[in-house]
Amino acid sequence: MTSKLTLPTYLQSTQAPWTSLLVVKTGQRAESLVHPPTGFALRVIKGAKCSTTAGLLTECARALDFPDYFGHNWDALEECLADLEWLPAKGYILLISEAAQVLPDDEEYETFLEVLRDAGEAWGSGQAGMGTRRATPFHVLFAVSEREKAKRAHWRMTEITAEPTRKPGVRPRTPSKGI
Repeated sequence: MTSKLTLPTYLQSTQAPWTSLLVVKTGQRAESLVHPPTGFALRVIKGAKCSTTAGLLTECARALDFPDYFGHNWDALEECLADLEWLPAKGYILLISEAAQVLPDDEEYETFLEVLRDAGEAWGSGQAGMGTRRATPFHVLFAVSEREKAKRAHWRMTEITAEPTRKPGVRPRTPSKGI
């Protein structure tokens, strides 16, 4: 399924879907396509380090600066994702690079998606975080190339596309007319 939303609009939304598949073209880097709105936290999780549950939990802890008390289990991940008081922001964007390498075991992958979606729902409904409870954008982008997309039969998420942004003042080239 492909989303009609533009990436910037999607990232500022407090509505589901909380997880999306970001397909990047050959030669593009996902990081160059995601431009967080002012005040948002963008954290990159290296999918190449997430082929096991232990690796994924360690990489999430690194990318999100989890506190020392993080318990390195699914419940602890869910609790930390729904808190993030040490990372104050107007919204949260997690970009998982090389997402085709994340948890090849379907059961572990489904558990991870459930944790992410629960966190997104908590943030989107104003039930997450400390202090002022307000609906806050929380989205996770699983970045893959078109070729890598086929490595997992069922991603179980909406596909969203991103267009590279132009530099201000640079006009797109128009084809020259032949003489």
